[in-house]
Amino acid sequence: MIALQVVWNLLLAMALGALVGLEREYARYKHKGHTYAGIRTFPLIALFGFLAALLAEAVSIWILVLAILLTGLLIIAAYYRTSEKEKKTGATSEVGGFITFFIGMFCYYSEINFAVTITVILVFVLYARSFLHNFAQKITDREMFHTLIFILIAFVVLPLLPNKWYTPLELFNPYIVWLMVVLISGIGFSGYVLIKWLGEKSIVLLGLLGGLVSSTALTLSFTENSTKQQKIYRVLALGVLLANGIMFARVLLEVFAINRLLFLELLLPLSILLAVTAAFSFFLWKKSNETKNHSKDSFQKMELQSPLRLIPALKFALFFAFMLALMKVVQAYMSNSGVYLVSLISGLADVDALTLSLSQLSLTTLPLETAKNGILIAALSNIATKGGIAYFMGGKSFGRLVLSFFLVLITLGVGLIFLI
Repeated sequence: MIALQVVWNLLLAMALGALVGLEREYARYKHKGHTYAGIRTFPLIALFGFLAALLAEAVSIWILVLAILLTGLLIIAAYYRTSEKEKKTGATSEVGGFITFFIGMFCYYSEINFAVTITVILVFVLYARSFLHNFAQKITDREMFHTLIFILIAFVVLPLLPNKWYTPLELFNPYIVWLMVVLISGIGFSGYVLIKWLGEKSIVLLGLLGGLVSSTALTLSFTENSTKQQKIYRVLALGVLLANGIMFARVLLEVFAINRLLFLELLLPLSILLAVTAAFSFFLWKKSNETKNHSKDSFQKMELQSPLRLIPALKFALFFAFMLALMKVVQAYMSNSGVYLVSLISGLADVDALTLSLSQLSLTTLPLETAKNGILIAALSNIATKGGIAYFMGGKSFGRLVLSFFLVLITLGVGLIFLI
């Protein structure tokens, strides 16, 4: 008697195969192309994989081996037949069919989560054909080179680095330093990819996504544009405010990745600052009519470089290592006041290195309260820097609007440091 679990796994295998087949059927009608399989064939391939695994367990493992070879030969034959109908054709559907065989096999062995995960990834890759091709066409040679170099360093070099603290005060850990570089670059790259994908469709969108890459770089770019496009100063100011709000969210994400207890300490004050920023941004958006008809062609293009460049990554690593060592020395000899002073000075140039340093130290010797206040001070210091950039380097109306809001935000932030 066949167990109920086996029947359930069989039905699931065919359902997952049908999902892949449904996507291929949809692609066939939408793009009017040719494919060897669709809504019926893919479930059968999954069924074949399931039955091959069942017979392999009941009779011999060679049945599974022969089934894999047979599936491969059939798919190769299908590829050659399909390629005769089109001069240019890929092997996406064929590879998808081969993977579907293994999805059915994994379902038999009750590796349900893995089978579902593979199916979701497969369907996404098949469905995202146009997006992936368009995205690949937008990537420059330099960006591709930087990405490959970074992948090599992140996934090959990082595991080889010793996770050990050096010097009597434990000032340097090569693994921790480079891990922070990977974290920051990963966050920045996500925003960069979204900008590449969506395009520079509006200043509002650039403000949101540019804040992930670099809120300071975005502020500089929009400040420069404000001197040339003074009629849209409210929209440019809105972009700066949105990027600054994303900076608060980015700080929370960085802290969450390292120290969850410190994250809880910072959640309320940074959420308040983020909420105030969102409220003021909404007010500015409603007040400004330019956001409704503004296009990317009416302002100078913002130049955001790939955050996966090697030299800037190495510079950040050195800066983070320096900040981490400095914070440990200051904590040892100058107590909390020294930490706050360093936070104030560091925040003028960069928030991320200071945030990561204090988050790391709060895991061991630094009190959570001190780490929380230090990060808030650095964030407010960085806001002051961007306010100064907007006021002294930007258009008159733009500078006043940005600086006035940032002064309100700084005042509120100082109050939160003492009250929370």
